[in-house]
Amino acid sequence: MKYSNRPKMRIHRIAHSPITLVAALILCFILSKAAWSVYGKATATQVRLSQVQSELGKLEGRHTVLASRVALLSTDEGVEAEMRTKYRAVKEGEFVAVIVDSKALPAVAMAASSTPSVGWWGTVWSWFGVGK
Repeated sequence: MKYSNRPKMRIHRIAHSPITLVAALILCFILSKAAWSVYGKATATQVRLSQVQSELGKLEGRHTVLASRVALLSTDEGVEAEMRTKYRAVKEGEFVAVIVDSKALPAVAMAASSTPSVGWWGTVWSWFGVGK
C-alpha cells in the first residue's frame, strides 16, 4: 500500500505547488482575455452588419428608381417628356405660355424699380448738398 500512494502524492504535490498554480492563473488570464477580445469583435461585427444591411436596402431602392428612369428614358415618349420638363422644349408649331403669379408681380416690379442704395455716407453728403 505504501508503494501505491507515492504516485498519487507526487501528482498531488506537483498540482498544488505554487509554480503550477501561478501558471494556471496566467493561462486562465490569457484565455479569458482572448475570449473577451472575440466577444468584442463579434459585437462590433453585428453593429457593422446592421449598418451595411441598412445601406444595402437604401441602395437597392435607389437602384429600383434609377432602373425605372432608365426604362422611361429608353422610349421616345420618355425622352420627349424629359426634354419638355428639363429644357422647356417645344415641338415645331407649339407655343409656350408663361403664367405669372399676380402676388409675386409687385415684389418683382418693386425690386426692379428701386434705386440703388447710396449708403449712409451718401445720406450725410446729401444733407450738405454734396453728391446727388
